[in-house]
Amino acid sequence: MKNTKRDIETYKQKIKKRGFRLTETRMVILDVLLKSSGELDAEELFLLSHKKHPKIGMATIYRTLRLLEKEGLVVRVGFYNNKAKYRIEESSGPLAEKPDIRPSKSGLDKKKFTGDAGYPLVTRYEGNLEDYKNVERINTIQNQLSQWLGELSKIKREKELALEDVIKDFGKVDKIVSYHENQRSNLIQILLDVQNEYRWLPKHVLLYVSSKLNIPLTDIYSIASFYKSFNLEPRGKYTIVVCTGTACHVRRSMYLLQRIANVLGIKHGDTTGNYKFTLETVNCLGCCALGPVMVLNNKYYSNPSTKQLEKLFSDLD
Repeated sequence: MKNTKRDIETYKQKIKKRGFRLTETRMVILDVLLKSSGELDAEELFLLSHKKHPKIGMATIYRTLRLLEKEGLVVRVGFYNNKAKYRIEESSGPLAEKPDIRPSKSGLDKKKFTGDAGYPLVTRYEGNLEDYKNVERINTIQNQLSQWLGELSKIKREKELALEDVIKDFGKVDKIVSYHENQRSNLIQILLDVQNEYRWLPKHVLLYVSSKLNIPLTDIYSIASFYKSFNLEPRGKYTIVVCTGTACHVRRSMYLLQRIANVLGIKHGDTTGNYKFTLETVNCLGCCALGPVMVLNNKYYSNPSTKQLEKLFSDLD
């Protein structure tokens, strides 16, 4: 069995003598080749190296193989299934000086080519030249795949978290339904309690209530959409209600409504993006003398200014 540690040190010295940087990726690739019991093609080498160094790409594999073969550290032993096979050069003797085969300033020799990284491709690579032309494209595809895998993992985690929330929701609904003795006749009160818990009636919760009480979902939606007190869309933690009745209207309640909308950055009937505030109107709040008036947290405010609104909203958690 090979003394891998000794071999690595030997090849480290050879690389240093050649004046090349001893990068982490080069050492990983050399280590895989030294520990391999047979020949490897570029794809096999990539799979084994990727396990040790996940950031290694196919472009790095091709460039390193090209360099190591040029320097006599790796030899190509032939083609199998149209793929070049490589193994470590096991000769223990000193490396012979290699002639400089880089292209002259006058131009490229017809039988010599230079790759993107500046390493020459000599005539023995002519049959596989197209592979090296596509190295950057392969690397780009690999990076894109890695990015997609990361995004898929994120989506999977988000779905797992969403599922955990749904399971918690079902537990809360079970308690509410049990409190009302699982009676279908208590449906409206059950929906009110659910809305008090979530500030609206989520679809998955209504589906669960339908199954739990054996009531058609269409019947539940009919009730939820008929009564104005039920909300089928997400609501803010705080609801701001502006009176637009006759008394407040003549006192320019629409200007108050517009000021609130400008401060919150939403329109009448909308909810802020952080689900903190919902803005609504009613025909009368029963306090015409204070008009124009709004209600927030069960408190009445008579025609607050923009600065007062900003302070009032910012003080709420």
